[in-house]
Amino acid sequence: MDHTPYAVSAHDLVDKLGTFHLPQLIDVRFPEDICETPHRLPTARHVPHRDVAELAWVLDRTRPVVTICHRGLKLSHGVAAHLRSAGFSAQVLYGGNAAWRDAQYPTLSLATCPTHGTPWVLPATKDRRAPLSAWIVRRWFDANATLLWVPPDHVQDVAHRFDAPAWSGETALTSTCTAFGLTDPDVLTHVDAIETGKAPGTNWIDMLPNLHETDEDLVEAALPVLDAAWLAHRQLTGQDRT
Repeated sequence: MDHTPYAVSAHDLVDKLGTFHLPQLIDVRFPEDICETPHRLPTARHVPHRDVAELAWVLDRTRPVVTICHRGLKLSHGVAAHLRSAGFSAQVLYGGNAAWRDAQYPTLSLATCPTHGTPWVLPATKDRRAPLSAWIVRRWFDANATLLWVPPDHVQDVAHRFDAPAWSGETALTSTCTAFGLTDPDVLTHVDAIETGKAPGTNWIDMLPNLHETDEDLVEAALPVLDAAWLAHRQLTGQDRT
């Protein structure tokens, strides 16, 4: 049965992970359901269903929205309907968080991943780690995350002062991903290959800093290409999350 335009399947949604094409994900589960399954979909933000009116002020109207509850029933359908009435393109995740979990698709552990809206402190290095770390944050943790670029020797101090997660310039990015709750082996393999220069066709990353003076500009230019690199990796390795 075709559930569109009101619902999208986990199978269709998972292929958009790691790219700008992933919709804005809104987790409206009850607290008891979150305690039962203390994980969230990558980039999903939790909003109590009764606070739906506030979403109209914080969401990007140019991008679609997918609402997520425990089983894709009353909560997510009600919030999606509210958003559609406010002019958004909104669907629910068919089967909800339970369907996503049963399919063993990537999730973030709520015990270790930073809260949505938290700024991230990254070392301003202008090497391949800069755009790659930004891609990890924006595509897997928080699509709208504030990235604070500071000199590498000040990263930990700034993170402490601002209660923010920090990306150490001395630690492998895969280790940091795992520490913050992203443990999907395919993502970790891909990140390690790019960071170590073993990923085919990604030498362009080392040339991009020559075109951009700041890490902010470098990231904006690199993110779409990193999206493409991720999709190419999926095709090259024959990944099929079905």
